[in-house]
Amino acid sequence: MKETKLKSWKDVTQYSTAVAALASGIALAFLQYFDAGDLSNGVLGYVAQVLVYAAGIFGVTMYWNGKYRESTALFDARYNALKREIENDRNTTNMVGSSSR
Repeated sequence: MKETKLKSWKDVTQYSTAVAALASGIALAFLQYFDAGDLSNGVLGYVAQVLVYAAGIFGVTMYWNGKYRESTALFDARYNALKREIENDRNTTNMVGSSSR
C-alpha cells in the first residue's frame, strides 16, 4: 500500500520533533551540570517532559503500526479462507451438476 504524502510528512514531523526535543533535553542537562555542578529542578522537569513526549511519539506510533499489521494479517487470513471455501463449494457444485447429465 502506498503512503500518502500527508502521512509521510506527518511521520517525518513527529519523529524530527521528538529527536530535536531529546537532543535539546540532553544538551540542556549537560550544560547545566557542567556549568553549575548540579541539575536544577527546572532542568530535570524539562528533561522529564522531553522523555515523556519522545516516548509517546515513538511508543504510540510503534503500537499502532503493530496493531494495524496484526489486524490486516488477521483480515487477510480470514478473507483468503472464505475465498477458498467459496471456490471449493463452486467446484463441488460444478462436479455434482456435470456428473448428473
